[in-house]
Amino acid sequence: MVKIIISLSCLALLITGCAYSVFSNAYPHLKKIRIAAFDNRSTEFDLGEKSLNMLSSAFRDDGRLRPVTQSPDCLLEGSVTSFEEKIYSFDSANNVQDYQIRIGFKISLTDLINNQTIYENNALVISELYAVSTESSAKFNNREDAIDEIINNLFKNIIQNSLENW
Repeated sequence: MVKIIISLSCLALLITGCAYSVFSNAYPHLKKIRIAAFDNRSTEFDLGEKSLNMLSSAFRDDGRLRPVTQSPDCLLEGSVTSFEEKIYSFDSANNVQDYQIRIGFKISLTDLINNQTIYENNALVISELYAVSTESSAKFNNREDAIDEIINNLFKNIIQNSLENW
């Protein structure tokens, strides 16, 4: 009798466990997102377009919100407000070892169904290092990879501060 109860309990856990998801959505009524073209106020050419393209791909890959151009449930608007690249560290021979890139963003995510702002940050700055020396311990070896990581971190920041309810 005990074996039957244990077997049924395991079967019940198995069946209910199939509905588990790693995603949590604080706004279950939001299914579609429109990502507006990013305004680029920085000195770095096409950073706004790159941000738009990478964010669209990230939302599509994430799967919680489907990027659309018509009839969206929410709207993501943003602009690149600044771009700064500076020397971050030197080696013992006083040669440049790492550069730091800092990109400033202005971001707003609006729920169009309830007409409310879900997330807004007018002074978001994300930075990343890249190496120019073999002695460096920076995560990235070139400028483009560091910029791509900054935009990936922008996506994570938007998701964590809007859709995820912890």
